[in-house]
Amino acid sequence: MKKWILSIVTLILLLLPNYVYANDADFYIESNMEIKYDKGDKFVTVEIEYIREVVNNDYYFPASGEKTFLIPDLLSQDEKKISVEREFKRDSLTVKDASGNNLGFSIEEDENGLSVSVPNYKRTTRASPYRIYLRYKTHDYIKVINQNIVLQAPALPKDTEFEIVDENSNTRTSIDYGLEILINKEVAPLAKIWPTDYSFEEVEGYDKYIFSSHSRIDRNPYLEFGTSQIFRFELNYQTPKTDSFIPEKYSEMFSALSTNIFEISLPRYFDETNQKVKIESISPTPTKISRDEEGNIIATFEVNANKEGNISVIGYVWVEQEEFGQARNIPNISLDEYRNEINSNEILSKYLVTTKYWQVSDPYIQEEAGKIADGETHLLDLIKADYRYINEKLEYDQSKADSINNRIGAKQALQGDASVCMEYSDAMISILRAQGIAARAALGYANLRDASETTDSQVRHQWVQIWVPDYGWLSVDPTWESENMNIGPSIDRVLWETFNGDDLSNTKIYSADSLDSINNIQFDISIYAVEENDIDDMDVLKSYEKIGPIEESTDESSIADQINKFIKASSIGRSVAIVVPVFLVLIALIIIIAIIRTIIKALKKRKQESTI
Repeated sequence: MKKWILSIVTLILLLLPNYVYANDADFYIESNMEIKYDKGDKFVTVEIEYIREVVNNDYYFPASGEKTFLIPDLLSQDEKKISVEREFKRDSLTVKDASGNNLGFSIEEDENGLSVSVPNYKRTTRASPYRIYLRYKTHDYIKVINQNIVLQAPALPKDTEFEIVDENSNTRTSIDYGLEILINKEVAPLAKIWPTDYSFEEVEGYDKYIFSSHSRIDRNPYLEFGTSQIFRFELNYQTPKTDSFIPEKYSEMFSALSTNIFEISLPRYFDETNQKVKIESISPTPTKISRDEEGNIIATFEVNANKEGNISVIGYVWVEQEEFGQARNIPNISLDEYRNEINSNEILSKYLVTTKYWQVSDPYIQEEAGKIADGETHLLDLIKADYRYINEKLEYDQSKADSINNRIGAKQALQGDASVCMEYSDAMISILRAQGIAARAALGYANLRDASETTDSQVRHQWVQIWVPDYGWLSVDPTWESENMNIGPSIDRVLWETFNGDDLSNTKIYSADSLDSINNIQFDISIYAVEENDIDDMDVLKSYEKIGPIEESTDESSIADQINKFIKASSIGRSVAIVVPVFLVLIALIIIIAIIRTIIKALKKRKQESTI
């Protein structure tokens, strides 16, 4: 009965004329944004629908003045890209009225972007609302990586006003900011969306995602389409000549006379994104491919030290994630249960220790970690609390990223020193370990694009991995700096290697010669997204196992490696390598001479006997 009465009341309210809500507002303004993406484009079309209605018959807006719209710049771009993008927006900009007629407008530029001013073309009354439709194209809100689409819409500022009261006229204006994102139905499946309080509609040829004004306060709506990606990587080391003593002809006969040994880390396998690696070419053939206790892949190359050379590795990396709604669940187990499991596991408990840059036992780190953990009872909730804390404490310093990046460690970063991804990661790992959460550093390449937008050589990125029972290593990137936390699998990146201590590279060089020239070795790596049909011949691709058996790191293999490095890439070892062959040759000559002399004596004796 109550539901029936409520339905009748609701129906009556809906049928009442518009002036019923005039007591709440005298004017009503809508500023609705529509972002539309069509498959195959590298840009989106943005339409701003501006509606001004007079609710109270006592008022009207005259046909004077103007309405100004700001088309903002993407702040992460440099001046050149901003200038090019502004021109692209200008060329596509149109302003129309409700009947589709073009309206005149003027444009001014400032440090924030383009300001588009549109004169009020008509009087606004209760019976005649005022409408403007501003439309332009932009690359700012969209990232297209082959078949994968990432779309990020603008947030509303924290101080956004939804109601304005004019004290002079005692009038009230109600304001709403709608957002609709239309995606062509032919694009890849939806993988991620945030915030999750949205509504969904299907329109002809498009999927429409609708976000309310309040869901956008200090939140950038984020949509990601695509569940897999392929990256091509090209790695090159220019190996210098470091030995001018041993001639090439001798080292060609006996390589140990002049050898440099390079241990180079290569992209690894990883369960969370089902990351797989296949090699197209590798030159020279590595003497060994090994896997350390972290699961990192390390290839060993032995090259001539007495001539210049090149180490080249070209291959592909496959990564995957689930469709939205089908992603693996991240267990949010109780902290007591979690800590008991970690502390009782000798292998996992090593991911809790303090190091030079992860000052877990430092009183300041301990105190901060305790404050964050206070009141938290479950693992995932604590991880999110740590994420928020890191983002509040640290501010990304672009000038440090563009210069020599000296590692400062967690404590200095948390106390205000300049920070980039390394500090975000170090700080979060220290806090997590201080809370009894097993964590390690992950390094690789992130925010990857396709070949048309990639650079020749890329900079490594660092993030965090946390051990979660019944899940494995969970990736967390605190540098993301958003309420939309980057937690879980991401297909915009390649994981290269992981670390439990202060070292952040498995690439090592062993040489008997001065390392001055080797320290300046030219190291280039290029990684970019490709499609499967870009791969010329899938049959030529080889897994690491097909190139050579992967050796698991053991004490015995470590001893054998050290002996090999000592003989081939140390001064003493190389001296031994030079002296021993000479010594053996001398012994051989002495023996041969002795044998010859013995034979000659025997022949002389026989001749004498035959004469007698």
